[in-house]
Amino acid sequence: MTFLFLGLFVVLMGLVVRTSLGKPNLLLKLSIHILGGIVGLWIFDLILSVLGFGIPINIFTIFIVGLLGFPGVLALAGLQAFGI
Repeated sequence: MTFLFLGLFVVLMGLVVRTSLGKPNLLLKLSIHILGGIVGLWIFDLILSVLGFGIPINIFTIFIVGLLGFPGVLALAGLQAFGI
């Protein structure tokens, strides 16, 4: 699973570089938004695991952060901290 998220991170970095080199279209911006949320979830979960917390990564959380982007990751972490 970690290799999957690491691969998505590499794809995200490639899309960001592609965007910075030219004028991005809507599909490229949407892809960066979705991948940023999913990769942000993975990175935030790794950071929280050092502190003893964890976000359950399942299809629901991936779908939510894909729609909301990185603010969705922060919201899920807040809900997890409150035990919801």
